[in-house]
Amino acid sequence: MINFLAPINNTTGYGITSTNIWKEIRKKTDVAVFPIGGISLENQTDQDIIQSDISKTMSGASAKDPCIKIWHMHDLMTRVGSGKYGVFPFFEIDKLKNVEVAGLKHADVIFTSSEWSKTIIANHGIDESKIKICPLAVDHKIFNPNAQPPSDNSTYKFINIGKWEVRKGHDILVHLFNEAFTENDNVELLMVNHNPFLKPEQIQQWQELYTGSKLGDKIKCFDRLETHSEVAALINQADCGINISRAEGWNNEIPETMAMNKPVIATNYSAHTAYCNQDNSFLVDIEETEAAQDGIWFDGSGKWAKLGFDQMEQIIEHMKYVYSNNIRSNKAGVDTAALLTWANTSKIIYNELLV
Repeated sequence: MINFLAPINNTTGYGITSTNIWKEIRKKTDVAVFPIGGISLENQTDQDIIQSDISKTMSGASAKDPCIKIWHMHDLMTRVGSGKYGVFPFFEIDKLKNVEVAGLKHADVIFTSSEWSKTIIANHGIDESKIKICPLAVDHKIFNPNAQPPSDNSTYKFINIGKWEVRKGHDILVHLFNEAFTENDNVELLMVNHNPFLKPEQIQQWQELYTGSKLGDKIKCFDRLETHSEVAALINQADCGINISRAEGWNNEIPETMAMNKPVIATNYSAHTAYCNQDNSFLVDIEETEAAQDGIWFDGSGKWAKLGFDQMEQIIEHMKYVYSNNIRSNKAGVDTAALLTWANTSKIIYNELLV
């Protein structure tokens, strides 16, 4: 038995990650689920199964069973039981707060998604033997290269997925798109960026920044898509993913786009360097970092990638290149994504906590 302390939903990165790990790890052992927050899943079968596993918290769970907590860095001190304790948090900048370091030291095993994040954790005085790299994955039933590509290939469509944030480069992407292309270019930019933590007027400001720009008639902003199947369908209609993030804890959307045989443009920095490389991505070289500050979530106490003039020029050139050369496939990306399975993710956790 394992005590599983995590959000279970299809609306947040943590929830999606936890749900997929829960589905796989329960194939190996009994699971007592202690959900963080409300539960929202895409189908009734999953709803029924999760209720069964929640009931085990009263009937089958033991305080001596190991516990895995998949949650934010600042809240790792609370746990279930007294057994072996594993934590799986995500972070985007290179400096951790004291409460985050204390929570990591409290754990017996620390799961992290990349060598980049492992190095940062170790640099904060955490015993490196406790840190285990545990890559996240792609749901290959939903995101796969077998989807029928759009029949009309005349318009080249870029797609950006990820909640509205300065961290994700949304403050500059619109300007770069407008610089790279003209009204005569047959291009579109699809923006899938609903952020549940922003007020409606803040979301409207972001959308108007894009649709009110010079090439606003070539830009489409989408409200939140309800299911992963809807996300996959939209990726299928696009030709190239563009993710110019200053920092990421993993970034599910890039390998999902790769899995659907689409080229991607990405910054060569932070956690997605675990799977992005010169073979499967059009990389933006990062020369230096700068204070991570956006006036909302990041206060400048840590650093992230600096997107300066050279980086913006690279992004523009990458966009022009894939468009001019009609690059619409990415076999190396498909091969990379195929290695990222939730079965492998859960196996690493199972082996560390239960074997």
